Amino acid sequence: MGKVHDLVNEVCEIYFQRMRRHVYVTPKSYLSFIDQYKGEYSKKYNGIDVEESNIVKGLDRLAEAAQGVEELKVDLRKEEVKLKEASEVTDKLLKELEVENKKAKEKADEVAIVADNCISSKNTIMKEKEQADADLQIALPYLKKAEAAVDSIKPGDINELKGMRNAVDTTRLIMDTIHVLFQRPLDQVKQKSMNILKTDIPFVFDSFDNHTKLTLGSQTFLKDLLSFSQNDKDNINEETIELLEPYLTLRTPDDREVFTGPVAKKSSSALEGMCVWAAAMSDYHKQSKIVKPKLRMLEIKMAQLKEAEENLAAAEAELAEVTALKERLRKKFDDQMSEKNALQERAAKTKKKMD
Repeated sequence: MGKVHDLVNEVCEIYFQRMRRHVYVTPKSYLSFIDQYKGEYSKKYNGIDVEESNIVKGLDRLAEAAQGVEELKVDLRKEEVKLKEASEVTDKLLKELEVENKKAKEKADEVAIVADNCISSKNTIMKEKEQADADLQIALPYLKKAEAAVDSIKPGDINELKGMRNAVDTTRLIMDTIHVLFQRPLDQVKQKSMNILKTDIPFVFDSFDNHTKLTLGSQTFLKDLLSFSQNDKDNINEETIELLEPYLTLRTPDDREVFTGPVAKKSSSALEGMCVWAAAMSDYHKQSKIVKPKLRMLEIKMAQLKEAEENLAAAEAELAEVTALKERLRKKFDDQMSEKNALQERAAKTKKKMD
């Protein structure tokens, strides 16, 4: 194309020489070339503009990123401080939790020992109580027998005894036993023969005329017998039983029992009840003296058991308190761990942004 342009210039120079006129000719292809060049130039120029804009924007963004990194570094330092504090608090809580766990375990072991001892003592005491109750049940029939004997005595029968001018020896004998049980006065011991079962029996002088007759004549005689059965039976002592024994074991020379209900009934129905009552009181004491020490010991052991159960309850309360504290610390520790993990995650994200 350049060559063509040169040829055109040469022809125009020849034309000037001949016609003395300048002619300027530009090929259309050249003009097209110029237009194409201008378009390409504009395109390249605009491309450079876009690239320049992108570079400027990129530089701005790098500057912003650099500033953002500095800000992230500040945030990261703050988060690391918080994370350090959270770690210290968590470690402290962990140590406290370990201490409380140890206390709880020690207290649980202690409570287990106390509980085992308490249960063992309770089982032993319950067995002893059952045995004491069983022994007591053996003694109770004698008491019921005595109370039934009192109930069998009718006021009319007592009046009949009071109305006798001369009390038979059976009456005198039985009334002496009642005075012995009541621990009331008796005459001094002197030898005397009593006629019972139509047989003379060597024994001691009775106290009917001087003492027991007044007791038999009392308006409250039956009430006194019943009250003694209900309230004073446990006051009978060994001395009383020792004094009663000769009366209760009295026998005729031909070895017949004297102090029995059937023998007493031959003289009076009231005497039968009084005779049975006195003998039953003696039997009750003999049986209950086996039970009483057991019951007293049982009372002591029941008190010990109560104290042991109170100690167990107190220990369980302490264990519950320690366990509750442990659970509160555990919850606080878990919450603190969650906060620590959240701080670690934020710090990791911040570092990732910086990278």
